[in-house]
Amino acid sequence: MLLQKMAGLLAGFLYKNYSSTYRYEVVFEDPADKKIFFEDLSTRDANPGNNLIYACFHQDDLSCLPYFSGKNICILISQSKDGQILASAVEHMGYQTVRGSSHRGGVAGLLAGMRKVKEGNKMTIAVDGPRGPIYKVKEGITAVSEKSGRPIVPVRGYPSRRIIFEKSWNKATLPLPFTKIVLKIGKIGFYSTEELEQKMRTL
Repeated sequence: MLLQKMAGLLAGFLYKNYSSTYRYEVVFEDPADKKIFFEDLSTRDANPGNNLIYACFHQDDLSCLPYFSGKNICILISQSKDGQILASAVEHMGYQTVRGSSHRGGVAGLLAGMRKVKEGNKMTIAVDGPRGPIYKVKEGITAVSEKSGRPIVPVRGYPSRRIIFEKSWNKATLPLPFTKIVLKIGKIGFYSTEELEQKMRTL
């Protein structure tokens, strides 16, 4: 466990510095959501009834994590050894973590996530789970949204220059230094699992 934590801290430190060269453009499907989005991210304390839940695919992790870092967002992360490395890395980047997934500690993780959201905390979930399949939205995020009464923000990240790890299940994407990343923000609202998957696939 200690080894994974140390590896995560090192990874977080290195990627935080590496990603400091990125440039972002945020594009909204519905311009009316712009005010809601930025007000939520500017709020550092718990804000019950006004907090949002952010949905992304695992493929976009490395594009999205730097933009949302330091904004007091909770991330649902699996309880695996790899999950411990990721948890330590994102905590170094300014995130809170909730442990659990659809495979290990799923129910406990989702319940903890619901409590965090009901308390007014922002949260983000990689909607295709820790093992995929790619672009397949799991039910966890829509359950958290329904039970907490808080809407979902669909997010996709598109770097102009990138490396794609073709052999990984999620076709993980690493933006190159100094690249521009377009963040596409889907309509903020309440979704069924099928509706969210369709929205995320077409952003």
